[in-house]
Amino acid sequence: MSLDRVVLALSGAFVLLAGVACVVDPASFSQQAGLSATPSALTEIRAFYGGLQVGVGCFLIWCVRQRTLTFAGLLLVAFAVGGAGVARALGMLIDQAPTAFHLTNLAVEATTVALVAVALSRHRRLAHA
Repeated sequence: MSLDRVVLALSGAFVLLAGVACVVDPASFSQQAGLSATPSALTEIRAFYGGLQVGVGCFLIWCVRQRTLTFAGLLLVAFAVGGAGVARALGMLIDQAPTAFHLTNLAVEATTVALVAVALSRHRRLAHA
C-alpha cells in the first residue's frame, strides 16, 4: 500500500476509534478535556466528538478503498486536523491555560498534518509522473 493510502487509513482508523470512544464513554473525554459532565454536555460530546468523528472516519476509510478519493480524503484530514490545531494553539495563546491534554493533542495534530503534507506531496508527484 502506498504512503498516501497508509496515512489515510491510519487517520481514518484513529478518527473512527476516537469517535466510537466518545459515543460509548463521553464522561472520560469530558474529564480529560476539563469539560462539565452534565447530561446535556455528554449528549453533545456523543453527537459532535463521537458521531461526527465516526462519520468522518468512515468516509476516510471509504477514501482508502476508492483510489480516486485518496487525494480528497487527505485534504479533508489536512484541513480538519489543521484547523483544529490552529484553533487549539490560538485558544491556548488567548486563554493562557494550556494543559497536558491540549499540548498532547496539539502535538498529534501537528504530526498528523506534517505526515499528510508529505503524503499529499508524494501523491501529487506520482499522479503527474
